[in-house]
Amino acid sequence: MRYEHVVSRMPEALKQLISSQTWCSTYMKEGVSLPDLLTDRKYLLRLLSHLSVDEKNTLRLILSAFGCESFTSLALEKQAGLRMAGAQVAIGLVGLRRAGVIAAFRKAWGEQLFVLPEDAFEAWQGLLFPSLKLKTMADGNALELMPAGAVQASGSQEEEATVHPRGLAQQLFHFMVACSQQSSLPLTNKGTLHKKQILKLTQHLALPNDLLRAAGITYAFRDIYDDGAALMLEMAIRMGFISAKGDQLVVCKDAFLSWLDDRYESQQKALYGVWRQLQLPAPVWLQHGLAWMERVETGQWVELDAIVGAIMACCSEYDQMIEADSLSRAFFSCWITPLSIFRFIELAADKEGGVWFRWLISLRNEWESEVGISNDPSNCAEKQLKASSLYVQPDFEILLLPDTSLRTEWDIAAFADLKQTDHVRTYRMTKEGFYRAWEMGQSSEEIISMLQENAYYEIPEPITITLRQWGEQTGKVHFEEVTLLRCRSSDIADALLRNEKCQPFLQERVGTADFVVPKAQLAQLTKCLENMGYNPKSSRKAPDGLGINAADNPYGNQTPGLCYSRDTIQLYEMDSELPERDDLYPDMRDIPSSWLQDFRSYHGSTRKEMIRKAIEWKSCLQLRKEGQNRFIIPRSLREERTGWILEGLEELQEIAWSGEDWEEMKLILPGINDKDI
Repeated sequence: MRYEHVVSRMPEALKQLISSQTWCSTYMKEGVSLPDLLTDRKYLLRLLSHLSVDEKNTLRLILSAFGCESFTSLALEKQAGLRMAGAQVAIGLVGLRRAGVIAAFRKAWGEQLFVLPEDAFEAWQGLLFPSLKLKTMADGNALELMPAGAVQASGSQEEEATVHPRGLAQQLFHFMVACSQQSSLPLTNKGTLHKKQILKLTQHLALPNDLLRAAGITYAFRDIYDDGAALMLEMAIRMGFISAKGDQLVVCKDAFLSWLDDRYESQQKALYGVWRQLQLPAPVWLQHGLAWMERVETGQWVELDAIVGAIMACCSEYDQMIEADSLSRAFFSCWITPLSIFRFIELAADKEGGVWFRWLISLRNEWESEVGISNDPSNCAEKQLKASSLYVQPDFEILLLPDTSLRTEWDIAAFADLKQTDHVRTYRMTKEGFYRAWEMGQSSEEIISMLQENAYYEIPEPITITLRQWGEQTGKVHFEEVTLLRCRSSDIADALLRNEKCQPFLQERVGTADFVVPKAQLAQLTKCLENMGYNPKSSRKAPDGLGINAADNPYGNQTPGLCYSRDTIQLYEMDSELPERDDLYPDMRDIPSSWLQDFRSYHGSTRKEMIRKAIEWKSCLQLRKEGQNRFIIPRSLREERTGWILEGLEELQEIAWSGEDWEEMKLILPGINDKDI
C-alpha cells in the first residue's frame, strides 16, 4: 500500500490533524501534497527532528522487524523484547499515527492492523539506520561474467537456468506477437485460455518452471498455466496490453505500441516496476535488500555479500533474524536469480568465488510514481533515430541485430515468422506471413520500403520481385467482411434507395431486394433505418473484439491478473480513532501525583504497589541506587519467604533486586513524565 491510497481513505479530521502540525504546516500552505510530505526524504528529515525518542525507537523497530508488512500492536510489543517497555511502544505508535507515518486499519471482527506504506520505506531506512559502506568496484575487468540465472550462493553452484539472453522485455514481446496473431483468445468456463492456445503463445519462452514459486509468488489456475505462461499474462495485464472482455481476452494495441516506442532499457525498467510490485509487501529482510540494491548506481559493480551484510545490520533489532547463510540463499532464490534471468542485473564472480552484481537498467526516481511507462522526452530520443539494424538474406531470412528496436521487430513480425530468438533474432518471410500482413492492411510496397529503410545493404532483387508477385496475387482475389441487408420485397428496397439519408450507404445492390453494406457504415445505416420506422435485426453474432484500442479497455492497468496480491490490508476499513492518554493509563487519577513527580523513599508496601501498577500499565520505573539513577522495565514481582524480588530489564540486561536494593524511586509513564530521562 502506498501513501496516496492511504490519504484517499483517510478521514478529513485526521488529515487536518496531520496538516496542522508544525513540521509540515508551512509545506502544506505552499501546496505540497500529503503523500509527498510523507515520502520525500527532505520532508521526512524535518519530521524526524520533531519525533520523540519513543517515536523514533518505535519507528526504527517497525522498520527492523516488519518493514512494510502489516502488524498488530501485540506483535510490535513482542518484537520490542528487551529494548522498550510496552507503554513506550504504545506511545510511540500513537505519535507515529498522529504524524501520518503509520496507518491503522481494522478487521471486521475488530482486530487492529498497522502498516508503514511502502513508498516511504527507502527514505526512512536511510534516515534511521547507519550508512553502511558497500564493497564496490568501478572496473569489472577483474571479474568473470556469469550466465544469466547461474548464481552462486553459499559456495554451491546452482543449476543454470535456460533463459533468454535479452531478458524479459524480449520474451514479453514474443508473447504479445503470438497473441496478436491469434484470430481470438477465447476463455473456458473456468476463465482460462485453452491449453492448445497456451502452447502457441508460449512456444518462444525460455523461463524456469519454478520461477514464481521460488520468488514466493502464488497465482490462480496452477493446473492450467505454468510459471512462464502465468508471468507473461500477469505482465501483459498489469502493463495494460491485454484485458478481459466478456468471455475472451483482447489485445489493447495502443498501449502495447506505446511501450514498443520506448528505448529497450525503458521497456525493461517498466517491467522491473511490475515485478517489484508483485513482491510487495515483501519479507522485511527482502525489503531492506531491495532498498540497498536500488541505491547502487547503474553500471557500478557491488559485492552481493555486502548487500547481505547490510540486510543483517538493518535487521539486527529483529529478534528472530535468520542466519547469514540462510538469508543469503533466500535472497538469491527469491530476488537475485529472477533479476538475473530477466536481465535487470548482470552477475560476475571474482577469483575468490564472491558474486558481484551491477544494474543493466537505470532506477533514478523510478518509485516516485505508480508503475507505468515514462513520458520523459529523453527516453523517447531514439524514436527519432532510424539506423540500419537488420540484414535481408537471399534465402528470405531476416537477421535482426541485438540493438534492433522491438518496434522494428514488431513490423518484421507482421509479415515474417520467427525462427530463432537470441541476441540475433532470425525471421523468415513466407507467403503465409505476407498474407497475414496484407489482411492487416499492409501492401508489398510498404513491406519493401520498411526493409529498405532498416537494412544495412540493398535488398536482394529476387526478394523484392517475389514480394511484389505475392502482392499482385493477393490483390486479385480476396475475402472482405461485409454485411448483407435483406429486404422483404423489391418495393421496400426501392423505398430505401429513394431516401436521401439511406441512399449513400446502398451503392451495391444484389438482386432485387438485397444490398451489400460495408462494415464501417453499418452503424450509420442502422440509425437511418430506425428513423424511417424500420427495426433492422442482425442474423449473425457480433464479431470478436480482438485488437481493441486502449481507450476501449474498461480496465486499463487495473485489470486483475492471475497473481494473488500480498497487500491484503487494503481489504480492511481504515481506523480513524486515535487512543487518548487515559486509554493507555486507565484510572491514572487514582494514584498519588507524587509517584510521578519526585524521588522518594517509599515504604515497602507502597513500593510493591508502584511496581504492580508499572507492570499493569507496561510502563517503567526510575530507581536511585548507590547515588545513581537506574531506568528499569519491570517484568514481575516475586514473593519469597525472605522478602520480595523485583525482576525486570536494565539496558538489555535482566535484573533481580530485593525490595531494599535501592533508596528512592519514581513511576515513569511514557508520554507523561519521561522527557528528562
